[in-house]
Amino acid sequence: MKEKYIIYYDSGTSNTRVYLLDKEYKALYTAKLGVGSKDSAIAGSNMVLIEGMKKLYDEVLDKTGISEEQIKDIYASGMITSPYGLKEVPHLKLPMTIQNFADSLYCHYEDKLFHKNIYLVPGLKTVNDDITYVNNMRGEEIEIIGTLEELNKISESKNIALILPGSHTHVTYVQNDQIIGIISNFTGELFHALKTSTILSPILSADSKDLSPEMVKKGVENLKKFGFNRAIYICHAMRLFNEGSEQDRFSYAEGVVSGGVRESLEYYIEHYWKECDTVAIVSDEFMFRLFSIIFEDCNYIKNIKWLPISESRSYAIDGLKKIIEKKGDKRE
Repeated sequence: MKEKYIIYYDSGTSNTRVYLLDKEYKALYTAKLGVGSKDSAIAGSNMVLIEGMKKLYDEVLDKTGISEEQIKDIYASGMITSPYGLKEVPHLKLPMTIQNFADSLYCHYEDKLFHKNIYLVPGLKTVNDDITYVNNMRGEEIEIIGTLEELNKISESKNIALILPGSHTHVTYVQNDQIIGIISNFTGELFHALKTSTILSPILSADSKDLSPEMVKKGVENLKKFGFNRAIYICHAMRLFNEGSEQDRFSYAEGVVSGGVRESLEYYIEHYWKECDTVAIVSDEFMFRLFSIIFEDCNYIKNIKWLPISESRSYAIDGLKKIIEKKGDKRE
């Protein structure tokens, strides 16, 4: 009997990546295409996304020589379940165990090009009568599940806030392997808007991979003291009056933009997540450095951990493996 394989799609707003996984969930082939839910929204139809997914599917078969009969199952996560994805699937409500999540995969029969079942991983949301406390994510949930095993190796705490920096930085509270809640923040998208469309562009476009810890902390301090509008204007004043180096001004701006993640987490720990004592940052080295500086002197946080990501390491694949195992998948 020929070996069976899994196709897994990680689809976002602008890009879709495909993975060919063997029975050990090792990625044998991966490819990316610049198509996502944004393109479906612009076109007014999700056919552009389906065509992109099928193109990637055909590429996998062509480049590896695997037959279509050897594809055991197809899974997809991310914006694929949004209104402009493959099929809109409602967010699952928190709190939730990993077993509950695994039992909630959505089976969608794609009848236009694939003519196959595609198992969709739903997003997560918090529910509250006050919109102030409503948060949601699509795509990060499978990464969170994928980090849990590694997290248990590097931290003894059972009350951890996982920070996933990105266009929307999500903070997820995990307690004893149960997903309790989410805090969603604008960070990367806000940084991009300030960089491309405001007078701060020269500061935020600086080619600086290093950070000044003192200036990051100054940005966080001024954010707390004056609020966002005044704090970010100070960054403009620094350049106007030639105060500090390019690195100083860039670091200060990073502290202002991302410092709000600390502000929101501190509020939640004080009022709701009172046992939370550890943050784990799922990111590249730069973002770990930034957020470790931001949380360095936080009274609520005792430990700061790092779960590094890279081109060769996908927590989403680890999460998919855990979901399938929990689901007790026996399909042949």
